[in-house]
Amino acid sequence: MGKKNQLLFLLSSFLLIHSLAFSQQWNYTLNRDFLWGVDNYFNNKNEHTQTFVKPFRLHDIKQIKDSTAVFPRLLAGTKAEEKDKKAKGQIEVYPLLTAVTGFDLSSDPYLTTDLAIGGNLMIFWKDKFALNFKAMGGKGVYNSAVDSIIRHSRVIPGIGYAYISKYDSLHPQYAYQYFSGYVSYSPNKIFNFQLGQDKHFWGDGYRSLFLSDVAAPYPFLKITTNVWKLTYVNLFTIMKDASNPSGFKKDWLDKYATFHYLGWNMTNRINIGLFESIVWQGSDSTRHRGYDVNYLNPIMFFRPTEYSLGSSDNAFVGFSIKIKLFKQQQLYGQLLLDEFLLKEVIAQNGWWANKQAFQLGLKSFDLFKIKKLNFQTEFNYVRPFTYAHGSVQQNYAHMNQPLAHPLGANFMELTSFLNFSKKRFFIEGKFTYAIYGADSASSDFGKNIFESYTNRANDYGNYTTQGVQTNLITASLRAAYILDTRMNLKIELGLADRFEQTKKSSKQFPFVFIGIKTDLCNLYDDF
Repeated sequence: MGKKNQLLFLLSSFLLIHSLAFSQQWNYTLNRDFLWGVDNYFNNKNEHTQTFVKPFRLHDIKQIKDSTAVFPRLLAGTKAEEKDKKAKGQIEVYPLLTAVTGFDLSSDPYLTTDLAIGGNLMIFWKDKFALNFKAMGGKGVYNSAVDSIIRHSRVIPGIGYAYISKYDSLHPQYAYQYFSGYVSYSPNKIFNFQLGQDKHFWGDGYRSLFLSDVAAPYPFLKITTNVWKLTYVNLFTIMKDASNPSGFKKDWLDKYATFHYLGWNMTNRINIGLFESIVWQGSDSTRHRGYDVNYLNPIMFFRPTEYSLGSSDNAFVGFSIKIKLFKQQQLYGQLLLDEFLLKEVIAQNGWWANKQAFQLGLKSFDLFKIKKLNFQTEFNYVRPFTYAHGSVQQNYAHMNQPLAHPLGANFMELTSFLNFSKKRFFIEGKFTYAIYGADSASSDFGKNIFESYTNRANDYGNYTTQGVQTNLITASLRAAYILDTRMNLKIELGLADRFEQTKKSSKQFPFVFIGIKTDLCNLYDDF
């Protein structure tokens, strides 16, 4: 889709929203530190709010009366609402700030920095309409592990394009810009419409095999429908393929994706869900396709539509489940199917196109009856070539980062957390252990989703972690104190260690940091 058509698409979507009448609620932060109290509250069997699709709207969490349950109640209202419960509207502006320094303790020790400033605009009218816009710009010198990711992808993880601000062959400084925002409107209790550019996370775990917040924000139109015990979500997006070897933004190509999710509260304790998505490229060597109107169809499923078009687009289906085991425990999982052929699965012959992934996790709140002591452990398994495509432009990624798990494919991972919060204080320890099969210089073994699967080494005999088997261990301990709950301004300090090992070599990247920052989103470096 050309820029003109993109503009028309977004404008028409906004007019659709605008014409229905004003009604909305804010989006709650995606930052994990603040979601533990929400998850704990909704783990009660008498609470029926579906927690799979994030960000939450404040309409979903305002019922939490205990302000300490949501640590803290970031953006749970505006000053006008606090002073006057009958306030019809309000405009507020807050500054955004990051000033973090660290020390990379690897074989070549050096100082790291991250300095950024920006602003956050918030507008609401009655309980129907809201607008939020965030903009931030900054410069940073990053630790060795993150710097290697930037050099390879030309993208600062979770933020966007990395501009060279100060060249240094060993420790370059990068400049970046971050923009996100949305307008949100709810005509009634059933529907909510959102239009903007932001991140999304679909899942109950730390990782998501369906849709995660790993990549940079992207333009979207989201329609949420709540009826009876059902939640149905349509998400229409415009993304970028940034894999062109030139690395220049002018050579990025348009790609598009549409996502559906249907969640059902089967019982007071069990929630199940169906997921599907499809990714397609905006153009190829023979035609300019743009946004295919067939995929604006809000009804599941895409596969019949795809086949009717004679299409080779990249389609996925999935199943999710969450079980409230006891008052303070929760079991959750995801199963994703990219492609599979039953007879090949039964044959167990390692056919390359049997591309599946699954997740299984456990959360425990108020561990040992200590309030706000939480534990989580999670296992993720992704077969080779999952999320990849014959056309790299149609892989499951945006701006050189995966839309699902940051490790891509061909891996097994175990991750665990233990954290504790008290008022404005938060401390967390995290440990991850992954085994993945890296590609060799001459063979594609299925880890890199930015490789065309037509370059695969074998048709049969494929197995998870094949290739250059690598052990990846990350561990971190961090503590934070919230200075301003509305801005999510915090003082944070911590230490982290990353260890990678193959049969022939090993690398270790210890790192310590301290600073003051506004957490806009979750940023990942444990991959």
